[in-house]
Amino acid sequence: MIRNRVLTATAGIAVVAAMASAASAETLRMASQGDATSLDPHSHNESFTNYFLANIYEGLVARDRNFEIAGQLAENWEQVDPTTWRFDLRDGVTFHDGSAFASDDVIFSINRARAESSNFKHVLASVESVTAIDEMTVEIRTTAPNPILLNDLLDLMILDKQWAEANGAEEPINLQAEEKAYSATNANGTGPYSVTSRAQGERTVLAANPDYWGEMGNITEVVFTPINNASTLVSALLSQEVDLVMPLPLQDIPRVESADGVKVVSSPEARTMYIGMDQWRDQIIESPVEGNPFLDLRVRQAFAHAISAEAIIDRVMQGQATLSTQYVMDKVNGYNPNLTRLPYDPQKAKTLLTQAGYPDGFELTMDCSTDRYVNDGQICQATVSLLAQVGIKVNLIAQPKAQFFPKVVAPDFGTSFFLLSWTPSTMDSLNVFQNVLGTRDLDNGKGSWNISGCSVPEADALTAEAATTMDPAARERLLQDAMALMVENVCLVPLHVQQLVWGAAEKVELVQHPTFEFPLEYYNVN
Repeated sequence: MIRNRVLTATAGIAVVAAMASAASAETLRMASQGDATSLDPHSHNESFTNYFLANIYEGLVARDRNFEIAGQLAENWEQVDPTTWRFDLRDGVTFHDGSAFASDDVIFSINRARAESSNFKHVLASVESVTAIDEMTVEIRTTAPNPILLNDLLDLMILDKQWAEANGAEEPINLQAEEKAYSATNANGTGPYSVTSRAQGERTVLAANPDYWGEMGNITEVVFTPINNASTLVSALLSQEVDLVMPLPLQDIPRVESADGVKVVSSPEARTMYIGMDQWRDQIIESPVEGNPFLDLRVRQAFAHAISAEAIIDRVMQGQATLSTQYVMDKVNGYNPNLTRLPYDPQKAKTLLTQAGYPDGFELTMDCSTDRYVNDGQICQATVSLLAQVGIKVNLIAQPKAQFFPKVVAPDFGTSFFLLSWTPSTMDSLNVFQNVLGTRDLDNGKGSWNISGCSVPEADALTAEAATTMDPAARERLLQDAMALMVENVCLVPLHVQQLVWGAAEKVELVQHPTFEFPLEYYNVN
């Protein structure tokens, strides 16, 4: 039997912390180029949205200040047998509206996250059932041994069952219908901050939860403002209109470093940027070419040879990124250190295109966001220029993420060529296979972000074995072998692992996690 006990702060410490916060109450003014797409925590599995909401909602477990998995709404847990986990819930926790947290909220939230309309079905794909032992104890039974169940639960946020039912939010909303749903613009969590006002795309105000059970800094109000224009964003930081900009436009790093009262905060991010190519349609969309060139491995190899990731890192990312050989960074379990990327070689790309029957190239459309990733629009523009050198004409559709995501994650996956990225919140590559690389099985919540439709059955078999292998070394070998197969088949064209680069006022003390999490309860304004 495996047992883990999470120690909590004593009541005395909590009282002292609360007194300190009250004595030094501060407002944190945050800004980013994009907004959270929804307040519904099971609707859109997008990193910024997830981690913004993680300050409002909580899960059974979460990453602590030191990026270790720790108890959140679960105080402790034990693995009763290979497929049964028992969680003792934290007593005395209330939702923002004052209602008590209990086991029925956990059961409701897990089932809601497994609903057809949820973008988080993959997170709980291994869960067979969840039951209440009593009001403050739940058991999760998995279909097979799951060596990373705790990691999977990092993505699960808990709603108040009664609140959801009273407001018609029994099921997650579809991304395309967010504005019509109550849970898209309202929230009721147990987290350190509650929503006091929300204007999508304009301004969101959070207030510190006075009844929060855990550690809190001295920030009592958070004002978040999306600012689409990069120049305006940086000007707001330099003029002290905002205290934190995330991310900081790379071209403005020297400007911020030389200014008074502000600083650059940087660390590696577990996000791999990649170019995706349609490998499932017989006819690609938004292109005059007949058929689907990407079904031919030689065409996918040609695109990989034509795109200079090194040039993108040097010129677009200004060195603030690391070259990718595969679809996870080196700190993620399952990273294969023996893999290399196809080198930049335009002549080789032309030869492969000719062999595939496209000596003069072809024309297609590329979809790209402009406010989601660091310099995403510029990455796409560079890609367009590089492909033009080998005869590929790309018509670029660059748009804010509010328009981009509904298109690319629509039921028919409305793109055939695109820029995307993935951060495995579990820091385990099985998460990438379940979401991005594995053959689509949408009925079972697998491949919901496999926009390209790539499918390598041999890799599927390896990852399925890894999903139930409890021996860490054997499991890692399985994941590494599966990654090698995906790279060999050029499922995607990996570009780089981007750097977290934020701009902040000197007075802001913050915590930066490689998954882009920003746990505001650990922040202070001095």
